[in-house]
Amino acid sequence: MIALRSNDTKGISPLGPLYLATALKKSGFVPKIIYKKESEIDQIESEIADFKPDLVGMSVFTGYLNKQYVELSRQLKDKGYLIVWGNAHPSLLPKQVLAEPAIDFAVIGEGEETLVELMKNLGDNQNYKHIASLGFKDENGKIIINPRRNFGDMDDYLIDWSLINIEDYIIPYFSNKYSRTLAVVSSRGCPFNCQFCYNLVFNNRRWRAHSAEKLIANLKPIIEKHQIQAIRFLDDNFFVDKARAFAIARGLGLPYFADSRVEFVDEKFVADLKATKCREIMFGFESGSDRILKEVVQKGTTTRDIIRAVTLLKGSGIMASGSIVFGLPGETKDEYKETMDFIIKLLEINQNLAFTCGWFLPYPGTGLYETAKIKGFAPPQKLEDWDGFDRWRNDYKMAWVDWDYEQAVKYSRQVVHLLALAHKRNIPILKMILKKRVARLNFSWPLDIYLFSKLRNIYFFGGQRNFLARFIQRILIYIVKLKQNNNIL
Repeated sequence: MIALRSNDTKGISPLGPLYLATALKKSGFVPKIIYKKESEIDQIESEIADFKPDLVGMSVFTGYLNKQYVELSRQLKDKGYLIVWGNAHPSLLPKQVLAEPAIDFAVIGEGEETLVELMKNLGDNQNYKHIASLGFKDENGKIIINPRRNFGDMDDYLIDWSLINIEDYIIPYFSNKYSRTLAVVSSRGCPFNCQFCYNLVFNNRRWRAHSAEKLIANLKPIIEKHQIQAIRFLDDNFFVDKARAFAIARGLGLPYFADSRVEFVDEKFVADLKATKCREIMFGFESGSDRILKEVVQKGTTTRDIIRAVTLLKGSGIMASGSIVFGLPGETKDEYKETMDFIIKLLEINQNLAFTCGWFLPYPGTGLYETAKIKGFAPPQKLEDWDGFDRWRNDYKMAWVDWDYEQAVKYSRQVVHLLALAHKRNIPILKMILKKRVARLNFSWPLDIYLFSKLRNIYFFGGQRNFLARFIQRILIYIVKLKQNNNIL
């Protein structure tokens, strides 16, 4: 099983392939996981040749790296290997995936049981039609998509950690305070209705989870053997069942990081987070516009809910992180600015905030995918062309947005990151510059943005005793005066 990651991505373990490999091993097969950076793709063919697999699987998400997966599939197909794609993209667009001659099968939805059944029937074409959640091509090349199966019990496939070298995937987190952090998943899916989210199709709004007892038993030996200092839960929503979530946190007894929803936050929830050593909690803020939250995203929350959560977490010692989605279909330039202003408002309430800002990606089958098409989005007709939909790119193109967004795409994420840093470290000059930029939506002459983006390591802002900090502060004062004199801001 092959999974790719970008060159700058930290080495979080390949959890999806790990679950699949666990299921295969449990059924008597011998799996191998190949997890490579984009720059290491050339190493894959030789590893596969040495292993001599009956089937090569690829874990493919929508967007970035799709082109590389297609090219790799073609390269391996030319060598005679059978190819199966799984994960979100083949689940959202199985027919387009199978229209690619290099791809033989597509697994739709979660794949443990489907992949095991495929391996048991590999080469018996007549049986493929009986495998739920499988897409394939019959003897005449016709694409067949079988009905989806019901979701399985996650406890049947607790990860077999011996399938990877865990030391390769222990990473630092939280400003390197915890140098030995392990990323895990305790649940799948999300029961909520956010109209941009792939969960609407991939998981059918169904949430299911490991039991607290079995997950703790699975992880405790790994924690002890590898001296794990913290856990990062990568669940879409760790706290759907709060009692289960806090039981896991108490049972593991380590600092942790997890996702939740703002309406879950009350005084008791914050107290439980503190008592169980939560260090960071991530929310989907999405927008600072109540119209966007209600009519476009259909989030089920309001800006008042966000403000309340951020206020309750203030002084708790728990960092709150919020994801922001810019460029949603129907979002106006004024609503984009409303969100930028809202970010500043939240930072003035609670300085212990961080933000992850990206641009809308139209996941096929979601409500906003259809809205984006109405507003001018033409879905790629070739599988590899989905590669252009990388919501983190500085030159991201959005046909569904009808205002001039190029400068916003290029600089918004940097500005938000620097705003959070300026408030956390209390850098008045930087706060003043960036607030003026946001107030006027002016990203021209971005010398200050460029300078601080290069020098944003917190060490540089460690105080007046640091010569470099004083030097940078003088440069900033000069920039402010220069811009005031030229009326640039």
